[in-house]
Amino acid sequence: MSELKAIKERIFNDNLIKEILDDIGCWNIQNEQKGKLIVAGLPDGDNERSVQIKNTPSLTANIRSKGITGDIYDVISYIIFEAQSDEERVKSLNKSKFWICKKYGYLEYIDEFYKTTLKEQRPNLNKWLTGLKNKRSETPHTIENKIIEVSYENQYGILPYLDWFRSGLRISTQKYFQIGLDIRSERVTFPIHNAAGQLIGVKGRYCGQDSKIEEKYKYLYIVPCNKSIELFNYHRALPYIKEKQEVIIVEGAKTTMFLTQWGYKNCVSVEGDSLSDDQINLLKALGLNITYVFAFDKDKPSDFVLAEANKLRGRVKYGAYDTEGLLKDKESPTDQGEEVWNKLYSSKYKIT
Repeated sequence: MSELKAIKERIFNDNLIKEILDDIGCWNIQNEQKGKLIVAGLPDGDNERSVQIKNTPSLTANIRSKGITGDIYDVISYIIFEAQSDEERVKSLNKSKFWICKKYGYLEYIDEFYKTTLKEQRPNLNKWLTGLKNKRSETPHTIENKIIEVSYENQYGILPYLDWFRSGLRISTQKYFQIGLDIRSERVTFPIHNAAGQLIGVKGRYCGQDSKIEEKYKYLYIVPCNKSIELFNYHRALPYIKEKQEVIIVEGAKTTMFLTQWGYKNCVSVEGDSLSDDQINLLKALGLNITYVFAFDKDKPSDFVLAEANKLRGRVKYGAYDTEGLLKDKESPTDQGEEVWNKLYSSKYKIT
């Protein structure tokens, strides 16, 4: 297999297509055809689907507005090295290969020639890329959640839930997380905020007597929001994340409540088990000096946790994973109490 082909397969296997498009200044990066095609706009263009890359190992690509057909190397040659013609893109092929390998750590594929002539061959980004940063920031990739103006406390009150208290969640902790009650739906409530701490939704945990609802609809959003673009507890945890230079990532909101109670205030929850692109961007925005600790529920196999962690390329990552049978079935890492959590945390392993 040629090195060029091997690099493309690495990019595909590492799910790097979107990250590359973002790094070279493209905008409105989206999946189409059920993820089989990834489209984006050129940095200086107004067509949001101009760049198209097939999500296959071959990484076949087109720049429709420019009549360019080839693969991901051609896209990089055009945008980074301003290779307009087919001949210029052929000449830029090794430069594009070098750019990818240097940028994403595929150093074993870099030619000796380019290693020794790094300064001479260092690419100059198109002069308009820097100027377009503000324009890109004004072009949202995702529709933001609508801010709720009504008072959460007036609607649901601050009413700690007895069953959660019996399970060890203190009254003070429940008040801190603004646990309330929606009488109509028979649900314990807690507010959902965006990264700025603004109210955007309300989630409820069923506390009635209907076993069918308990089984199928234990948690529901009473006031819906797009949870995939937020991280629960992010606004509260941020100063502690910065202080400790570490963030603990869990699945559910209640897990963050227990961790906060036990002094691990640098925690956020996905409100699910798979990180979205927007959630990844929130985590990346914390900075390169942050350590990421993944503490998912018992039913998630280690390879799943590894795959989620590897979405944060180039960052220091750890997994707090139960290898000693401390947790049961689908339990979260806090369900067996503080002592078990401390053991899981202290025995966390580095993810490479």
